[in-house]
Amino acid sequence: MPTLAHATGATRKPVTMKIAFTSCFSATVFPQQPVWRQILALKPDALVLTGDSIYIDELTNPTHPKVMGDFEFLQFVAAKYRRQLAQPDFAALITAVPTYAIWDDHDFLWNECYEEKAIQKKTYAGLIRASRALFNAYCAHLEERATFPVNDSDARLWNANEPAPGYREVKLTKGLPSGAPVHLHLVDGRSWRVNRTLLGSAQRGEIETAMAAAPADALHLVASGSVIEAHKGDQWGNFEDLAWLRALADKYSIACLSGDIHANDFHRIPTDKGRMLYDFTASGAAIRRAIWAGTQCQNFGLLDIDATTLRGQWLRFGFPGALAPVTIDRSSWQMRP
Repeated sequence: MPTLAHATGATRKPVTMKIAFTSCFSATVFPQQPVWRQILALKPDALVLTGDSIYIDELTNPTHPKVMGDFEFLQFVAAKYRRQLAQPDFAALITAVPTYAIWDDHDFLWNECYEEKAIQKKTYAGLIRASRALFNAYCAHLEERATFPVNDSDARLWNANEPAPGYREVKLTKGLPSGAPVHLHLVDGRSWRVNRTLLGSAQRGEIETAMAAAPADALHLVASGSVIEAHKGDQWGNFEDLAWLRALADKYSIACLSGDIHANDFHRIPTDKGRMLYDFTASGAAIRRAIWAGTQCQNFGLLDIDATTLRGQWLRFGFPGALAPVTIDRSSWQMRP
């Protein structure tokens, strides 16, 4: 018996998952953040925030956070998180849409703290402990609906052995048919970034184990604060981990969701065996090009995923930007014309 679709000549739309992603926003620089309304209007199934949810080192404060005492630092940073979480459009979006976050330099400590090897300095140990506690509480609020501490004396913020955020894997299924799995890998690119090492051997091992355990046809999305390569400054290309990631991309279908650069971008990185590692960058959700100066940014990316394709597009001020949409065949892992 013919179905309604047959009878009307209509074709059934493929079942899709929609993932929004962006980074770099500040309720201090931009108390009004319309980008979240723009994302919510597109009804994504998930939102991925790839770093710099706050800017600890904004020049609006006369005292640089690196010279603050531990409690003063915690109070200062906690106030930034509370202000961002109270931003009405952001609050509405994270309430409606499952949201996942990683951190980068500005919500870890301050701009390019890696260059001064801050993670290894005992003088910053108390600041790093506080930073970890606050970011972990932020992630618990986003992912587990836990209330962010309203009091700076909350016991959740004072674990003497506060763990680093570390690596988390999330299996995304909403909107997809069975047999088309998407695995989101939330990496910690700051806690083990020393010399030429970006993620550290233990975290790399966790990622390898997770990818090996996934179905062979899984799509792996790696959330990264830093872009992969082909950019000046902060990038995986500066670290030994890029060779490791390219080797993984020889075996698995990997697309990175990156941030940091206050612009939208896309790059293809070939592997040694002729496959591709893709880097989708969306950065500058509510910030200026130079954080507090320059051109305003309202940038985000959107992935549409079904059983056979991955389609990426980028938006700026709610409209398609200069970057053309990209469609990748999930079976061949090659871009379609």
